Amino acid sequence: MLSRSALPSFINFTVRRWLVLGYLVLLTGLFWLPSGSAYTKAFYAFIALPALLGLVMTPKRLGDLLREPLVLAVLALSAWLLTSLFWSGTDDDLGGLAKRPLYLLLFIVACCMIIMESRELLLGALRAAAVVATIAALVNLVTFFIEPPVDGRLTGLAALRNALLTSHVLGMFCTYWVASWLSRDLARDWLPALMAIPLLIALLATGSRTPLMALTLVSFWMLLMTPQRAAMLVAAIVSIAAICLIAAPELLLQRGASFRPQIWADALSQAQDHLWIGYGYDSTFIFSVEGLGYMRDPHNVELAVLLELGLVGLGLWLTMYGLALLRCLRQRMDKGFQIASAMLVYGFAAGLTEGSSFLSRPNESWFLIWIPLALIIALSIHQRNMERI
Repeated sequence: MLSRSALPSFINFTVRRWLVLGYLVLLTGLFWLPSGSAYTKAFYAFIALPALLGLVMTPKRLGDLLREPLVLAVLALSAWLLTSLFWSGTDDDLGGLAKRPLYLLLFIVACCMIIMESRELLLGALRAAAVVATIAALVNLVTFFIEPPVDGRLTGLAALRNALLTSHVLGMFCTYWVASWLSRDLARDWLPALMAIPLLIALLATGSRTPLMALTLVSFWMLLMTPQRAAMLVAAIVSIAAICLIAAPELLLQRGASFRPQIWADALSQAQDHLWIGYGYDSTFIFSVEGLGYMRDPHNVELAVLLELGLVGLGLWLTMYGLALLRCLRQRMDKGFQIASAMLVYGFAAGLTEGSSFLSRPNESWFLIWIPLALIIALSIHQRNMERI
């Protein structure tokens, strides 16, 4: 049994060693762990367990969490998701599904425990992970060019499973470096821009257009956060797009809309049958697309939320994003919020044309949704605590 005097030392050790390591493992593990299963187990061991221990030993931290409006929005969404299990048509174990909001809450607790110890500790761990991601992108590119895959698309090594999911991870880190460059004070500090280049090339190698669209929207968002530099970036993107449309339009237009309008139309039609409360979390859907056949993915995260949780769930979902973006706008002079908001906007934009998994065990979808949101929550709680001092 720990004495009262030994408790702060134990918590300090837990935060600085165990949770920071866990945060790095979560952000980089897909690049070097052998499988998705190993990645999930690493989350349990290095984030969920120490976060739970820290919460039990210092329950007052729960009060800090519950005073944050964004946390309350996440809890409201989670409560509605759990309620929807009563009418869900899922074939999965209900107990396992019910644990997923708990995993998310423990991840948020972990981020908050790190930042309460030191804001620089959390942001430094994020930056270290971004460096690892750039190195991983270089390794994946070398492998890709030495042994080109049959379909010509970069899938990735280790636990990375397919080109599209790989683009989620690479895209978030590319966004991090772009936002880091935009938020820098020194006009000639090009290191973040140089770090973004391998990630951007790797994104192009995945063959997915979604990250490029999302990065473009991030650039426009950053006009609100860092107007001067973002204006330069937007001008460059618009110029490159115009040149491509004139000189080689097939680069942008040859694949058309990839049947997205037809998929979305069928998804909206099915949503109308259970418009307010949805079909229930983790329900299975089949979308019929003429010329393509049948698909299970609506290729839009918000549509997936609407289908499973109805308008009630979608309203809570959009409220959560609205609170996060509003908080970032209010703190737009803060570099941490500038970077976190760019990551959040990237994930939201990418989810408009890809994805359906909005609350799963830790996987690639977390890089689009929960990793940016948890960062904003942690930064917000830290800022509120500083304002009270």
